[in-house]
Amino acid sequence: MKTYLHSGNAGDIIYILPTIAAQGPGKLYLNPDRSAHYAIGLTHPGGGVMLNQKMCNMLRPLVEHCGIECAIWNGEEVDYNLDLFREERMNLSAYDIRRWIMAVYPELSPGRLFMNRLIPIEDQKGEPYITVNLSSRYRNNAAGGGNKWKMLSGMKVHFIGVQVEYQEFLEFCHDAIHYQCQAYLDMARHIAGGVFHFGNQSSPFAVAEIFDLPRALELSPYCPNVVSEGSNWWPIFNSGNMAYCVSRLQRVYPNFVTHGGDQESA
Repeated sequence: MKTYLHSGNAGDIIYILPTIAAQGPGKLYLNPDRSAHYAIGLTHPGGGVMLNQKMCNMLRPLVEHCGIECAIWNGEEVDYNLDLFREERMNLSAYDIRRWIMAVYPELSPGRLFMNRLIPIEDQKGEPYITVNLSSRYRNNAAGGGNKWKMLSGMKVHFIGVQVEYQEFLEFCHDAIHYQCQAYLDMARHIAGGVFHFGNQSSPFAVAEIFDLPRALELSPYCPNVVSEGSNWWPIFNSGNMAYCVSRLQRVYPNFVTHGGDQESA
């Protein structure tokens, strides 16, 4: 069995899971409390570390669902230290998260997506919903800023994220429901139960990504380090991109917008 070590961030870990699974039986050691260094003005729920004990507990069921053993690192020797890419003086604000590791382990080419191998969580009323996550760290205020999210007003929106991000999102979509996940596998099943996921470069989008769930990625203009793969995604950089995604939703679910929405933009 091959062994791996990773200290985070959570999104980086999630993106590497298909690659680990593609190598055969494996065990991933998580190493919490490694110091994080972010650009001035950027915030992260982990505070001063890339991964804390709570995040490790939230990640473990998802890792094991992907067929990979998971444990906290206690100094064991490993076959692959997946933290080494941070020592290569790479520009981590560019390129592609899932391919950074190839700078030190070229044989670990990105593995295939898990192709939505999940039992979804259904809405209690059986109604279609969409999930949204907008990390404060990677917001894109180009071409209309947050106003593009008003196009989702009137839809059944489940917001995934911390309380402060949810409160900020309510400015644009006042009827969104705050869905607080207890673990990343719970999050994955909830995203799988929705008809679409809107997110930016954060761990919930990584979850939607590795299972190839229908999704749209709000790209960061200053840190575009996620290159989406699979067949079920669309980029969002401005209001026009957003309107296109909303129009697709309305064609598939013509009664989805029930009391509002930005019909002119859509």
